[in-house]
Amino acid sequence: MKNYITVYISLRFWSCIGSAVLLCACTGRNRAQVQDPAAELVAVVADEVQGEEKDGRKSSLDTLAAESRAQLEEEDCSRLDASFGGETDTLSATERRMIEAGLVEIVPNDSTISVHLVYATPDNFMGEAVYGDLRRAYLLPEVALMLQHAAELLHQERPDLRFIIYDAARPMSVQQRMWNLVKGTSNYIYVSNPARGGGLHNYGAAVDLTLGDHMGRPLPMGTPFDFFGAAAHIDREEELLAKNLITSQELENRRLLRRVMRQAGFIPLRSEWWHFNAMSRAEAKAGYRVIE
Repeated sequence: MKNYITVYISLRFWSCIGSAVLLCACTGRNRAQVQDPAAELVAVVADEVQGEEKDGRKSSLDTLAAESRAQLEEEDCSRLDASFGGETDTLSATERRMIEAGLVEIVPNDSTISVHLVYATPDNFMGEAVYGDLRRAYLLPEVALMLQHAAELLHQERPDLRFIIYDAARPMSVQQRMWNLVKGTSNYIYVSNPARGGGLHNYGAAVDLTLGDHMGRPLPMGTPFDFFGAAAHIDREEELLAKNLITSQELENRRLLRRVMRQAGFIPLRSEWWHFNAMSRAEAKAGYRVIE
C-alpha cells in the first residue's frame, strides 16, 4: 500500500488526474467531490482495505489514512506544482487561484499538445491582451483527461500532427473584461454575458483548439480562429465547399479535429469549428462553480 501511495503522488500530470477520475468513476463517487488529493487518497485506502478484508487480510483504515495524509503533507509544494507543469515561484496569482479552484494545467508536450493562449496577446478580435498574468491553460481534471484521450487518438491516426490550444479555462473577471470590450458592438453575440452566468470556459469545461503540424504551425481550416461568420460554421461546410469558400483539404482537417474530439466525449459548437464543450451548461452549473 505504501508503494502504491508513493507512486500515486509522484505521477506526473496526466497519470495523476487520470487515476483520480477513473477511481471516481469506478467507486461511484461524484466527480465534483474529486477536489482534495488527501481526501481522495483516503477513499483509495478505504477501497483497498475493503478488498483486503474480503481476502481475509485485516488492515487498519485509520492508520493507513494517517500515513497517506502524512505523505502528502511531507511533499514540498514546489514539487507538487512542478508535477503539474511549473515550479511554485513561476506561477502567477491568477494561476495559483486556478489550481486552488481544483483546475489542472494542460502541460505542453512536444509530440501531442502545444499551448498558445490567444487572449494573453493582443493578436485577437478585441485587439488587446485581456488575460493579464494568466499564461497557462487550465481545465477541470476530468476535462483534461478527455483532452488527453483526444490527443492520443490524434497521435494514433496522425502522429505528425498535434493540438494547439488557443483557450481553455477563463476566470469570470476576464469574462467581464471581454464583455466590456464587445458590448455595444456587432461582436457582442460571440462573448457570453457574465451577468447571465458566463459560459463553459468559465467553468474550465470548454476548450478552443486547432491542429498543428510537426513544427507547430496551424493547419488550414478555412478561417482563422475567432472568425465570426458563416465560413466558421460546421453545419454548412458542404455548401462552403461547393462555393469554394473552403477547400477539400480544409474540410478534411476540420473533420479530423471533430472526429477525435467527439470520440473523446467533446461536443462541437455549431458556429465555431475550434470550440468544444465537455458537458452542457446545465451539467456545469449543477456540479461545478464558476472560476472567479
